[in-house]
Amino acid sequence: MKTFFAWSPLAPPTAGSRPSPALATWADRNAYLFLGLGLLQVVAGLDEGLVRLVPLAIGLLLFGLPHGAIDHLVALGLAGRSLQLLPLSVVLSLYLAVVLAVLALWFLLPGVAALGFLIMTIYHWGKGDLAFERCDVDNESGFRGSLANGIHLILRGLIPIGLPFLIFPDQASEFINACVRFFAPDRVIDWSLWRSLLLIAFVGFFCGDLWVHLRHFRQPLARRVLIENFALALFFSLVPPVIAIGWYFAGWHGFRHLLRLTRYQAALDLPAGLARLGWQAFPFTVVSVVMLFILYIGMADRVTGSFQATALYLVLISALTLPHLIIVEWMDRREKSSREVS
Repeated sequence: MKTFFAWSPLAPPTAGSRPSPALATWADRNAYLFLGLGLLQVVAGLDEGLVRLVPLAIGLLLFGLPHGAIDHLVALGLAGRSLQLLPLSVVLSLYLAVVLAVLALWFLLPGVAALGFLIMTIYHWGKGDLAFERCDVDNESGFRGSLANGIHLILRGLIPIGLPFLIFPDQASEFINACVRFFAPDRVIDWSLWRSLLLIAFVGFFCGDLWVHLRHFRQPLARRVLIENFALALFFSLVPPVIAIGWYFAGWHGFRHLLRLTRYQAALDLPAGLARLGWQAFPFTVVSVVMLFILYIGMADRVTGSFQATALYLVLISALTLPHLIIVEWMDRREKSSREVS
């Protein structure tokens, strides 16, 4: 299997290694494509019924779910372990234990699990953008300090997660409440109670991030970040949540994480690196889909339609996100250490 899937531990880039200038170009092109498809879907009137779930379905096999399906190889590379049965079994057992713990929380305290998932995703998606920006060849000046980085991180998570609750409150609430009702059929959380606080937070973080990057407008990365901020805010203001999250998850967050992982395959160029990552992700992408099917079978009496099935998919994503986040945090710390050494 190791040879068949070209499996090998993914070691972090060495100190002083330079990212490829093509990373930003590939990220931009993919973002234009996927976000453009989301806007086109709305303009074409394909934002109702079953068709609105297509982006999330695409993310099952393209960039979305697969971007975390290589975590076992990353963990082995970070730990300096070879791909042997014992270390692989330890990684997979710990990973599965965290997944099951999150699923247990959904069964016991679904409201807490839903809120925790939203907060965790704000942090994880914002941190993902921050980490990818550090791969930008123009990110040499370090014009953002710790506070500015924190503001930027939270804003980048609030745009895809918080903005839908401000612009499309009914649809966003419907989607997250559908997850809660799997485990508490009579429970309906009034998310509008959070809207005022969310609005204040969003405006504050957006303006703070704007001020930081306008001050350094001559920096290429600052200009790039400003364009992305406004483009993402516009996208999530125009495209309904289920569609917007689907395209963003696959075409922005998932794809950028895979681009970042190409730096863990120094011997390969960018296209070959992405192709190999896709092949390496295939087995555990299939395992994740099987887990979704098992969840569906176990709760089939509560799945009354495609929308509920998609909400169940979101529950599984929440369970997979926590162990994935832990490994990404490990990546961040190792890469930070490498930068400090260089």
